[in-house]
Amino acid sequence: MTLLVLTDVHKHYAARTVLDGASLQVDPGEKLGLVGPNGGGKTTILRLVEGLEEVDGGQVALRRGTRIASVPQRPEFPPGESVHAHVTGGLHELRAAVAEHHAVSDALAALHDAPAPDATEERRLIAEQDRLAHLVDALGGWHTDHRVEQVLAGVGLAPELWEREACTLSGGEKSRTALARALVGGHELLLLDEPTNHLDLQGIEWIEGYLKSLPGAVLVVSHDRRLLDRAVDSIIELEHGRLSRYPGGYTQYVRLREERYEAERRAWQEQQDYVRKEDAFIRRYLAGQRAAEAKGRRTRLERLERLPEPRHDVRRPVLSLPSSDAAGNLVLDAEGLVGGYDGRRLFSEVSLRVGRGERVGIVGRNGTGKTTLLKILAGRAAPLAGSVRHGSRAACGYYDQESGGLDERGTVMSELRRDHPKMTDGEARDWLARFLFRGDEVDKPVTVLSGGERARLVLARLIRNRPTWLALDEPTNHLDLPGTTALEEALSQYDGALVMVSHDRQLLDDLCTRIVEVGTDGPGVARGVRDFPGNYSAWRARRDEEAAGAAERRAEKRASRVAAPVAAPAAAPATRKPKNPWKLKQLEGRIMVLEEERLRLHGQCASPEAAGDPRRLRLATERLAQLDAELAAAYSEWEACA
Repeated sequence: MTLLVLTDVHKHYAARTVLDGASLQVDPGEKLGLVGPNGGGKTTILRLVEGLEEVDGGQVALRRGTRIASVPQRPEFPPGESVHAHVTGGLHELRAAVAEHHAVSDALAALHDAPAPDATEERRLIAEQDRLAHLVDALGGWHTDHRVEQVLAGVGLAPELWEREACTLSGGEKSRTALARALVGGHELLLLDEPTNHLDLQGIEWIEGYLKSLPGAVLVVSHDRRLLDRAVDSIIELEHGRLSRYPGGYTQYVRLREERYEAERRAWQEQQDYVRKEDAFIRRYLAGQRAAEAKGRRTRLERLERLPEPRHDVRRPVLSLPSSDAAGNLVLDAEGLVGGYDGRRLFSEVSLRVGRGERVGIVGRNGTGKTTLLKILAGRAAPLAGSVRHGSRAACGYYDQESGGLDERGTVMSELRRDHPKMTDGEARDWLARFLFRGDEVDKPVTVLSGGERARLVLARLIRNRPTWLALDEPTNHLDLPGTTALEEALSQYDGALVMVSHDRQLLDDLCTRIVEVGTDGPGVARGVRDFPGNYSAWRARRDEEAAGAAERRAEKRASRVAAPVAAPAAAPATRKPKNPWKLKQLEGRIMVLEEERLRLHGQCASPEAAGDPRRLRLATERLAQLDAELAAAYSEWEACA
């Protein structure tokens, strides 16, 4: 049964039309990526589906009882609520279903122990037990605690944050906490608006696999091209207020969209040629001997359904980076850098040399110092120790994802002219038009610009300055997909050096020939950086090989410990405290409950009554298999905790 249907939906904000006859159908389990220009109405669609806004025309129909989850843009948390407690709150339906299942199982066991079991009640309880088991599976399974911890780790929230008050977190950590709560809930429809914005590369790759594994449907708005290739089944394009569906991921969508445009363009052109020829014939013969034929052709032409002229692509910046000014072969040479802030060291003893024309991508987990390192290399921040020497005539163009050095008191035009006061009005308008600032938009105040508009203005200023090398901090964060593609094409033609922090894996793959990884060996243990030749995929493959080798060595070490004879200790070892006593106690209680249920079910399977009731025996056997899996997971957690 269909989960969600949008039929001829219209939505207006004052005089601006956002949706103009949008229609969409979402079936259970579908994974859909919603793409379109910034400000085109993608978030509006999510809000209409969630019921936060009303349509001006058309209908949004959601299947009765459908469970929906979304992530608020500015999450708020009550004082005293921990991160773990907030995320666990997303499991209230699942935990209620598990508790109800256990209650029904207990009632069924008590009924079987009665001298004369009521057959009608037994059938009802078995049916209810079966329904609840399916509901638990649909909501995410039986391992609730393991699921919460898996999601918390996946979105990049370290264990030391789990018991911290959620309201004291940073903005990015709050967003990840809210995202984790939505992901654990096992909803039938999950609405996500740019879920990767606050995730690092590992978190982005984790969420790809997690979304694919979810049994429910997902509608995700994202500018991450690789996520849209790997985690969704179809692309839904929002353009000019209407929705179009394309099967497959983003790469296939781009190809199919181009093919559709070319086919529509040919059909429109052929019709235009036909209309011109018919018009010429009608004008020539309408008053002559072939007047009857001309009138017939005129009638057919009047009845002809005219094809609209196809429109190709949304507005897209026309970026063309000028050649960098002449400079030496050395761009920068850093030695012994130590970076950090507020007395905290993020990295130490970093030495890095970048030559003319090199393309360097900086990667690492959130909080490891990627932006700090880039600022030091660009001369925008001072290192705690060490030095950076820039090459002869090296001029850095620095892109700051936060503000870009914009004066909040200025306008689009004044900000461009701040660096180029001699530009004429026409030159400034022509240059800004390449970045989609046209007409009255050049007079917009900086304070009212959206994230994407600010990014375009910063790029307009930066490119006009003709730097010899670029230091870019998340340059695609606020750009839509056409803008990202235009920037990538422009950067690929740039002849200067490029040092870039980015979570856009496609950008890192297509542009970079060298990856620098910034990271830490453990909490509070600072280290330097690692330098890898090749693009992002080459670095990822190398890291996977290293991880596989490390896992193999650990396995060999464990095997050798098991095989080696155990020597008698010289003295009794000191008692070690468990890592998390509260968690340990909780796990022990759960193991006891599971073992008791397992013992009871084994007894039921061996009873004569079960032998004469195949359905009852099958249900008990299935539950035993679930219990074995739950016990294995619980014992594994207990060992790690103890």
